[in-house]
Amino acid sequence: MNQVRTIFVVPVAGRIVPDPERGGDLAAEGRNVPRTPYWLRAVTAGDVKETKPAADKSTAKGKAE
Repeated sequence: MNQVRTIFVVPVAGRIVPDPERGGDLAAEGRNVPRTPYWLRAVTAGDVKETKPAADKSTAKGKAE
């Protein structure tokens, strides 16, 4: 069973973090990325923060109304 695990990461304030899979930089809102040495090293270095994804905008909007 070779299941790819993912983590959700966001860049730390003031940091621009390259996203080698998509090209360009990691967006400020973050995304799920594969749990690879690249991303684990970025977490350890303090360039990104592992967190939970923000609530879906449509869900959050429905709760606010």
